[in-house]
Amino acid sequence: MSAGSSQKRAFAVKLGGTGDLTDSPAVVWKYNKGTAYVPSPILYGDYLYLTSDRGVLTCIDAKTGEVKYEGGRVPIPASFTASPVAFDGKILLTSEDGDTFVVKAGPKHEILGTNSVGEPVYASPAVADGNIFIRGERNLYCIGS
Repeated sequence: MSAGSSQKRAFAVKLGGTGDLTDSPAVVWKYNKGTAYVPSPILYGDYLYLTSDRGVLTCIDAKTGEVKYEGGRVPIPASFTASPVAFDGKILLTSEDGDTFVVKAGPKHEILGTNSVGEPVYASPAVADGNIFIRGERNLYCIGS
């Protein structure tokens, strides 16, 4: 998998392998772009979502490696440190500016909305009991119905 690497590479490996699996049949698929240095990818349903440090989203079929879309953008240029989170059919991408972009999960890129806490955010949101917790630079927010 990826993150923390300047190589910008993601790959799927079969369970049970040992030793150096580079270029072995244990590597199911590889994708050589679209990853970030800090935000981690997220597996949700049948899809792996990769986000760049600038919020460009790629959706890959986790089993086959087939790219469903790449280059999905958020509506406002931003930088991202927080990793995406997913729940209720949505992917949440929270920028360092404190904007959370709500993306419809699935094989087609669609932005459902944008919300802001009005202060910088560097930590990944957390979801618990139907609530979203966002740690801003000065405040902790709990968003729920």
